[in-house]
Amino acid sequence: MSFLIPVALWALPAAALPLLIHLISQVNTKVVNFSTLRFLRRMEHESIRRLRWHQWIVILLRTLLLLVLVLLLARPVVRGYFQGWTGENASTFSLLIIDDSFSMSGDAPSTVAGEAIGSTWRPRAVLESLHEILTDQSDQERVVIIRTSDARTIYNGSVAELPEVDEIANLCEAGYHQDNLAAVLDTIKSSTFQNVAHLYANREIFIISDFQANQQWALQQFSSDSSIWNDWHFILVPIPPHENNIALIQAEVETDIPLVGELMDVAVTVSNNGRESRSNVPVQAVLNDVRSGQLVVDLDPGEQKTVRFQVSPAEPGHQQGYAEIDRDERLGDNRYYFHTYIPPQVRILLIEMQDLNPSFVEMVLSSLAVETPYIQLRTMTATDFNWSPQDVEVVVLNNVSIIPRLLLRQLNEFLANDGILILVPGSGVDDGQALQSIQDELGLPAVNPNPQMMDSPILLSSRLLETSFVGKIFQREAELDELPQISQFYPIQPQGDDEVVLWITDNIPLLTRGSHDNGTIFIFSLPFHLQWSDLPLKGSFVPLWHHLVFWQAIEPALIDVHVGEAPVLSIKSHQVTQPVTLIAPDGITSLFIPDGFSPNSDNINDYFKITISLYDGGSFYSELDFKEFYPNAKMEVFNRWGNMVYEKDNYGNTDMWGSDEAWWDGSSNKGLTIGNEKLPSATYFYIIYLNDGKSEPKAGYIFLNL
Repeated sequence: MSFLIPVALWALPAAALPLLIHLISQVNTKVVNFSTLRFLRRMEHESIRRLRWHQWIVILLRTLLLLVLVLLLARPVVRGYFQGWTGENASTFSLLIIDDSFSMSGDAPSTVAGEAIGSTWRPRAVLESLHEILTDQSDQERVVIIRTSDARTIYNGSVAELPEVDEIANLCEAGYHQDNLAAVLDTIKSSTFQNVAHLYANREIFIISDFQANQQWALQQFSSDSSIWNDWHFILVPIPPHENNIALIQAEVETDIPLVGELMDVAVTVSNNGRESRSNVPVQAVLNDVRSGQLVVDLDPGEQKTVRFQVSPAEPGHQQGYAEIDRDERLGDNRYYFHTYIPPQVRILLIEMQDLNPSFVEMVLSSLAVETPYIQLRTMTATDFNWSPQDVEVVVLNNVSIIPRLLLRQLNEFLANDGILILVPGSGVDDGQALQSIQDELGLPAVNPNPQMMDSPILLSSRLLETSFVGKIFQREAELDELPQISQFYPIQPQGDDEVVLWITDNIPLLTRGSHDNGTIFIFSLPFHLQWSDLPLKGSFVPLWHHLVFWQAIEPALIDVHVGEAPVLSIKSHQVTQPVTLIAPDGITSLFIPDGFSPNSDNINDYFKITISLYDGGSFYSELDFKEFYPNAKMEVFNRWGNMVYEKDNYGNTDMWGSDEAWWDGSSNKGLTIGNEKLPSATYFYIIYLNDGKSEPKAGYIFLNL
């Protein structure tokens, strides 16, 4: 048998109080004179004896009652182990799972008598109550705290060392994280975790969350294996949703090819994540720090709506903008950034490999150059080598035949300078062989030089509408059942990282994208002759080429950052939880300080090592020699009470201390715990003085997990 609150057993001596009171009353007797005792003596062996037995029975019952009360306070249990009567051995295992996903972010207004007095972190009040309950238990009770974003254990130890609420809140602060409750529950189901927990008589799991749909599913999967959880007590602590929360969940440029001076469509999706209907919610769009428009929207709880703005870029280049709504209980979703690029001018070089004037390709590109001032077209033949690879962005080789070696060298130089090369094969007998001959030279996909004839013309596959960046160009023709027809083509087999942009059928490419050096290569599977396809006669032919020559406007591009500027990048929602690294072009180092280590002699993260990342123009190198950058660094570590437990000069200087002694191994060299014994598992506070004459001290929390 064990006791959940064994300290209550110290009250056991109180059970002797009825006996003590009885004995004291016998000593302090009062004498009363009677006239005669002869009548009482007749009752001595009968009534008096019965009265004495009655008194002892009452004393016994009172003693048992006190014993039962003490045992109830101690909470006896059958499972577990119990070796003492003073509470040295813990009997309760408490697990706190704290949801730190983005949905838990924001403030909950605090009011007194209906008047707002400030705001508090949403789960804080619940966490304070649980903290008070846990700290009322025996100091040796076991507590484990896990956050859901990365399934990381932020505390594993006794109640006596339990961090304060502020420290826990800091480690579990909700940010732009995705919830990973399923991974946490899988960790708990592991045999290692269960074996430790079963040493305790009472096992409790507290889950603090707003329990969104994905978390409810995880809990259902979690509870399906009842054999594991029969002896656990689950306490779900729901955090209610925001009363007032309007969120921006998407903002994107819908215009395929934005141009200067023309209207650009921006779609903004707004959602009401609160519990109240909202009307006339203002949504505004800002482009390049200039407010471009404002719309209002009405939203019921749980409703989403998309509003569209039309903005006009004033200059070419990178266009940075954002949509914004008014402040509410959650600030993190009140702004959503978008980004696009407008090239100042696309210089196109069309090289006609055969004398087929005018070709369909030349007619299309010429019309585009006339309609828009942002396209500059130059046409030449394969024998005219008077052009510079640095003077053009796009080169189109139409009706490819035998390519002169000098032109081939020019194309390689052009691709090395981030150029875009578009290859259209010829229709001659040997043109397939010509395309195959430059396959290795330019890193092209595998080309079969023998055209494949179709028994009857086939329509382009509807798959292109799903997978292609230009798929929507053909959307209208697909709705009218007027997709282009193909009669013959060169079979092309994509290699490695090649991407099929357009399909003829589900397994036959029409347009394939590859890369060579720093450039991009597009290769069509057929020439644009009517004997091969009627695509040149379709309405989709012109916008297809428009997209190709403006490819760099569609592709993510580098941003020019000037001194003093603060660039803002738009990150897709699925990338928000991934590490983002800012790389300086001059090779400036980035200091990485870990937030946890485990000095348990398993040769994995046994030391608190600080690493240096250096960008050399093409690769990252981690764990560079710390002492080469900060040979005079100083490290100080403090426990939760502010007492210094570790200090070291020339921290990380392996020349001075050796490869192991240079780093903190979790032991103490300050205070009353000096020695090789590791400090208990807990969260500690560190300060690192880099002492390089220019860097500020680095401070933060570090979790030591044995």
